Amino acid sequence: MLAAVALAAARTGLLDLRDPATLLATIDRVRTVRFVHVLFVIAYGVVAAFGLPALPFTLAGGILFGTATGAALNWVGATLGATGTYLLARLVGGDALRGLLGAQAARLDLFAGSAGFGTLFRLRLVPVIPFNALSLTAALAGIGLRPYVLATALGILPGTLTYTYFAGSLVGGVSGASASARTNLLIASVLLLALSFLPSLLRRRAS
Repeated sequence: MLAAVALAAARTGLLDLRDPATLLATIDRVRTVRFVHVLFVIAYGVVAAFGLPALPFTLAGGILFGTATGAALNWVGATLGATGTYLLARLVGGDALRGLLGAQAARLDLFAGSAGFGTLFRLRLVPVIPFNALSLTAALAGIGLRPYVLATALGILPGTLTYTYFAGSLVGGVSGASASARTNLLIASVLLLALSFLPSLLRRRAS
C-alpha cells in the first residue's frame, strides 16, 4: 500500500513539492486558477458533508490563501459541510443513525430542551466528540437547523483560525522571508499544540 502511494506521488509530481521553490511556485499557480475560492469552498463542503477528513482542506486553505482569507474560506466550507451532514442525517432517519453512532447515541440527552444550542456550541468549541459524530448526534437529537448552524459556525471559529494560522505560517517559514515569519510559525505551533491537548485535559477534569 505504501509503495503504491509513493509511486502515485512520484508519478503525479507530488514529491517535487519537497523543494521549497517548487512548492511556492505551485502555490502561486493555484492561486491564479479561475474561481479557485469558490471551487475550494465547494470541495471543502462536499468532503466534510460526507464525513471524510477535512483537516487537509483546512491546512490547504491557510497555505494557499493566507490566514485571513484562508480562515474565512475554511470557516464557510466547514460550516457548509457540517450543515450538509446534518441534512443528510435528517434525511436518512433515526434507526440507521443510531446504528452508525453506536455508543455515541447515548449522548443524545445532551441536546435535550433549550440547552441544545449552548451544549452544541461548547462541544464545537472544545471538540471532545468527533466533529462528524457530533453533527449526526445533534441531528438525531432533533436540534433545530437554525440553532445548529449558529452554534456550529460560532463554535468552530477558534479551531479554524488556529489551524489556518499554523498552515499560513508554514509558507512563511518555507520561504524564509523574515524572522517574523519564523516567529509566527513558532506561535502557531504552540497554539496548535495547546488546542490538541485541550480536550484531553477537560476529560481528566471531568472524570
